[in-house]
Amino acid sequence: MHLSDFNIPDIVLPENANKIPIKSITSDSRKTSQDCMFAAIKGYQLDGHDYINDAIIAGASNILVDHSYKNKKPIPLTKAKNVRKALALISAIYHQKQPDTIAAVTGTNGKTSVCYFLKQIWELNNFKSASLGTLGLISSSIFNFAGENSQNLTTLDPIKLHEYLSLLKKNGVNRLALEASSHGIEQHRIDGVNFSLACFTNLSHDHLDHHKNIQNYKNQKFRLFEELVQDSGSVIINIDDDIGLELIERIKNRNLNIVTYGFSKKAQWRIKNVENINNHKTIKIEAEGKNFLIPTALNSNFHVYNALAASALAYSSGIPLEHSLFAIRNLLTPEGRMQEIFSEKGSRIYVDFSHTPQALEVILKEKSQLDGKLFLVIGCGGNRDALKRKKIGKIASKYSDKAIITDDNPRKENPEKIRSEIIKGKLQYKDNLIEIADRKEAISQALELAGPKDTVIIAGKGHEKFQEYNGKKIPHNDFLFCKHLIETKVGKK
Repeated sequence: MHLSDFNIPDIVLPENANKIPIKSITSDSRKTSQDCMFAAIKGYQLDGHDYINDAIIAGASNILVDHSYKNKKPIPLTKAKNVRKALALISAIYHQKQPDTIAAVTGTNGKTSVCYFLKQIWELNNFKSASLGTLGLISSSIFNFAGENSQNLTTLDPIKLHEYLSLLKKNGVNRLALEASSHGIEQHRIDGVNFSLACFTNLSHDHLDHHKNIQNYKNQKFRLFEELVQDSGSVIINIDDDIGLELIERIKNRNLNIVTYGFSKKAQWRIKNVENINNHKTIKIEAEGKNFLIPTALNSNFHVYNALAASALAYSSGIPLEHSLFAIRNLLTPEGRMQEIFSEKGSRIYVDFSHTPQALEVILKEKSQLDGKLFLVIGCGGNRDALKRKKIGKIASKYSDKAIITDDNPRKENPEKIRSEIIKGKLQYKDNLIEIADRKEAISQALELAGPKDTVIIAGKGHEKFQEYNGKKIPHNDFLFCKHLIETKVGKK
């Protein structure tokens, strides 16, 4: 390709753009090669403009820079009002191919589950499909890159994202469910993706260290629906969440098919009843004027929400109504999302990713109603939103019989300080929070305390494979560690 192929709005190409070859694109000067376009992105810690000389030495044929960049370099510059947005649109043109149907799922909680469920429903209806997000790129139809997400981002950078989209299309995967994080939307990582479907799950306290306030956070989520979903597309919105109702008002003048879901009597796809049978959910659903009774293998109410959202997305993508809904009977839950482990003592053990106040409360409130006691293992990440720590402590204290406060990726913060901030949130009339720094020891203690009818929730890390202390990643997975503990005890008997 040549630079002239990237003639998009709000960028200024050099005069000889039709003679400048572009053989690759990168925003990392260390990955620059001959005839590469280097995008100089100003980040939160580093500024790509400081690495332009390195990119030139490595063979870059063109540099994408901010329009205000003044320094003269012995190489043609392409100037953009928004380098991140320009890079995303350029990446889309460079890689060209995308799956025919792409659904974006956004919200504070539930993105991974909705995408994972939607992929399964499509596959159960014989469509080669994939999901892409926190768990990596997953497609059992062709290949499986589960967990391959070297950037550790819910939403990949646009270069890698469009590389994956092209790879999927070339391998015959024509349906993709994509997690859209607020950071990814704000940083224009998903601009240039052809979204015909989108889903809003919910919105609550998260990432306020970055977005500063809930309004900014909400506006980034809304941008997906206001700007990025294609005209005539379908959007699936949870109206049990007040923010969902606000979103509908914001987009009512767009040419979109709006489908609502939830427990609300006003929801078009309505959960009328959920019955717990042998710790699995049987759901009564009303959709498109018809009633359905669906037994499932799902073990929590939030999975019911997410399964219904996925089913509505599948129906909006052209899957027949009955096929979209009855596929829920066969859904498997994603890794680290209320992932169940069977104890030799008969206690119920779940590993879950819930790390926001709302997500944790939903799970604890539901499971605290079961017979027996509720034990919790929980921590909070370092160098992240500190305002939620006391809220986590309050919720842990309110719903659990005993909560063990432990470490969860302290990163470069003092882990003792993090734990103390969580404990400050405990209810004054309850003394049920204890502190065990070592996460393995905390999990071991919780499993030891739990009796035959008790429930243990190990929350916060879910699928994660490491504990991060001061820049060092130490191998650890909650689910595998629990299994090891239980199997070791069984083996000794």
